[in-house]
Amino acid sequence: MREISSDNATALDLLDGTFIPENERQLRHIQRLSEQLDKQVRAWAQAVVQILPRGLPINSHEVYLLSLFLAQQRRLNVQMDAREPDNSFAGTIKTTFAFLMPRENPGIATTVHRVLAARLDSEIDRACAFYCRDYCIEERSDEALDWRVAIRFMSQSLYSRVAELDPKKMPTSPRRFEMALVARDLAADIQAKRHGMMATLAPDAA
Repeated sequence: MREISSDNATALDLLDGTFIPENERQLRHIQRLSEQLDKQVRAWAQAVVQILPRGLPINSHEVYLLSLFLAQQRRLNVQMDAREPDNSFAGTIKTTFAFLMPRENPGIATTVHRVLAARLDSEIDRACAFYCRDYCIEERSDEALDWRVAIRFMSQSLYSRVAELDPKKMPTSPRRFEMALVARDLAADIQAKRHGMMATLAPDAA
């Protein structure tokens, strides 16, 4: 980590890859971008959840966790897409005339994603901890971790099948039938992991 002095501590300084705002205005700018990205990825995740087939053997808490994992996956892919060059015609035009357009410091985008990633990770951790605590289950037990991994795996599997879809087109896309088959199989696995987790301390709670 490079030393920050009064001579070089400006808005362009990066500390371990994190943008350091030099005033309240820049801080609010980062917060605003973070909130916008937060709403974007959560709305996308909710659109996926809404087209899940009815009657899946997962409870409302698991659906909530699934939506958080989907939002985190969406955030990660938005970040990865932003790092890749846009080779389309529109992307070429933007690059050619970049000097005419205001350019965002790349450190700001990195910080926005770090802020949101930490927020989503924290919500996932709290949701898992609260659920385990309600049933007197050790949240770091192998059974609890297996249950959490099963939900995350379902989110990753669903994401790979609908990542390119516009949320408005999801309800009518043929992909929803493929997603329904995958969702049923993986939801059954989550249910089995939940039963195994409950059986460790509270077998009647499952």
